[in-house]
Amino acid sequence: MRFKSICFFIILSGFVHCQRLDKNKNYFISAIGFWNVENLYDTINDVMKNDEEFTPEGSNRWNGERYRVKLDRLSEVIEQMATDVTPDGLAILGLCEIENENVVWDLVRHPRLKKRNYKVVHIEGPDARGVDPSFIYNPSYFKVKKAVSYPVKLTDSLHKTRDILVVSGFFDGEPLVVLVNHWPSRRGGEAASRPNRIIAGKLARRIADSIMKEDPKTKIAIMGDFNDDPVNESIKKSIGTYGDITKAVPSEFFNPMEKPYKKGIGTLAFQDSWNLFDQILLNHPWIPGDYSTWQYYNVRIFNKPFLRSDFGNFKGYPFRTFSGGAYTGGYSDHFPVYIIIAKEKK
Repeated sequence: MRFKSICFFIILSGFVHCQRLDKNKNYFISAIGFWNVENLYDTINDVMKNDEEFTPEGSNRWNGERYRVKLDRLSEVIEQMATDVTPDGLAILGLCEIENENVVWDLVRHPRLKKRNYKVVHIEGPDARGVDPSFIYNPSYFKVKKAVSYPVKLTDSLHKTRDILVVSGFFDGEPLVVLVNHWPSRRGGEAASRPNRIIAGKLARRIADSIMKEDPKTKIAIMGDFNDDPVNESIKKSIGTYGDITKAVPSEFFNPMEKPYKKGIGTLAFQDSWNLFDQILLNHPWIPGDYSTWQYYNVRIFNKPFLRSDFGNFKGYPFRTFSGGAYTGGYSDHFPVYIIIAKEKK
């Protein structure tokens, strides 16, 4: 393993609400993230998908140059995430709005990222637009054992949404399962579409329960763009979450995004209001104890100034690829998120 040990005083800098670490000990540090990358399409028309707008002749004039700019933008961000706490950056990153496996390989083979030797897990799903969750990982940190996808069956059986991608394996020898989600949108209104996200939340919880029943010590991370905030029913009740780590509920999932959300911090903006749809939920084995195993340490929303639009009506919003139907050449309409994890160096 190539884990880097970092002294307490170094990793403490820059953190405001982090867990306590023993200043007399050294720790391994790593990071696990998620990002909705806003429509990572290639330029080829796939007759099995509604992807015509992302072709050279389509409404977005999606050509090779724009595709390369998109890859360069995304790789620029991924290259930087978490490098202030670990030289290797992210060990794991869940993605959504991915057209196919090829575009993810194009991303991880970009010159900015190639040295990390990221590997890809991607399973095609039924979404009409052809966008699915995906998963990249550094094989020096994580070893994949199995990957499956679970269909989310909506109230409207004619409508298909993204599957839940479930990747099982071992993180530094410890069992870890990651569920990568992209839940149904709020199209038609939050209230009208709410039942679909509740269905997705209940499915994610059933998957997690089956894993924990088999091995209660398995660490689980339920991550994704939930199209709901941390306080909405699909998160709070369907999965069952709490936001105060000092009042841990062993049967529920800790949501490190709940406190930032209540302070008005978000990952996407709409009509001058912030939402925090992008979250990483953690089961009880992640809750800090003696740090003899990997434990949660802190959460970050990667929202540096260069990721924000600096002009027009969307000033301060995430700097996206398209805005109002016009190509702007930005990064994504969502900020990425990640958690910092720590393990004592013996």
